[in-house]
Order: sequence, then C-alpha cells, then structure tokens
Amino acid sequence: MIESIYRLLITGTHGCGKSTLSHRICSELKKSGRNALVLSETARESPFPINKSQTENATFYIAMKQAVKELEAIAHGYAYLVLDRGMLDSFAYSEATRSHGASRLEKSLLATAIEWTNNYNKIIFLKNDLSVLDADGVRDTDLEFAMKIEKIFEKLLREIFLNKLTILSYSQARDSKISIDKSGDVILTT
Repeated sequence: MIESIYRLLITGTHGCGKSTLSHRICSELKKSGRNALVLSETARESPFPINKSQTENATFYIAMKQAVKELEAIAHGYAYLVLDRGMLDSFAYSEATRSHGASRLEKSLLATAIEWTNNYNKIIFLKNDLSVLDADGVRDTDLEFAMKIEKIFEKLLREIFLNKLTILSYSQARDSKISIDKSGDVILTT
C-alpha cells in the first residue's frame, strides 16, 4: 500500500450516520486545501442479496469492490480517502446473517480485510443511538439486526484496531466539530 495516502474509515451498522459524517469530513478536508474523496459504500451496488440474505458471493463482491475503489482513488492521485465503509463491513454482515456465522471461505477473507484495514490512518466507529432505522429502499430496518451487526463490529474493532479507533454515537458524530490539524490529521471534537 502507498503509505502517503491518508485513509479514514467510517464504519458501523446501517443507518448510524456514516455517509453524513463522511461528507462533512471530506468537505472540511477540501476547505483546508486537501485533495480528498469520499468513497461510498459498495453494498448498494451488489448484484447479490444483502442484508439478512447476504450470501458468500455478496460478501466477496462487496469486499473486493471496496478494495478496487480504494486502489482506483489512489491511482487517481487523491491524498485523502474518506471511506464510508471498508472491507471489514462485508465480514461483519456475513457473520450476523447466518446462525452459524460466516463461512470458512468468508473467514479466510477476514485476514485480508484486517491487513488491508491496518493501512488506514484512523477508524471512526459510529454506534446507532436511534430507536428507528429510516427505510431507504435498500437496507434492512430491523433494529435488532442492526444491533447484532454493531456488536460484531465493535468487538472486532476493539480487539484489533484499538490504537486507531474512535467510537462515537450517532448524536456525537452529528454534533461534532471537525477540524484538520497542521499535520493534516482529521480531528473530531464532541
């Protein structure tokens, strides 16, 4: 991986404010003169079932498409990538969708996703503090399902990426002040 690229991952279950925060951060980066891009999630592009019906094919499609989008942005010379989801997201969803958890093949993807995510500068995990998920025509609105995914995410991120991790609730993210310090690091003040 190219180390000079600043990659900020914003992750969490659906409906927790990732897209909104991603665009706010990218806007601040651009205002400060940084060449920045938001990479939107890839699950919406999946030709395979997602949500509670996510298949192995969907897991791999989403993860690989995410990696390709990141590589394309790097090739186009962006210095800052604000990621509205990452490779790990597809694994968390696969783990949550089946009673037996992710398949052996999907678990093999996890090692790659962890190594890929190690190249990110910062990870912001958004927790949903809403009582209802808005219907958007794509994502599941079952709050219990979303909370199951959130627990998987939080456990994984705390165990592996604690040194890069910031955990915020939806409300904290919504109300946070975003600034860029002199070294180019993104700072969220709640």
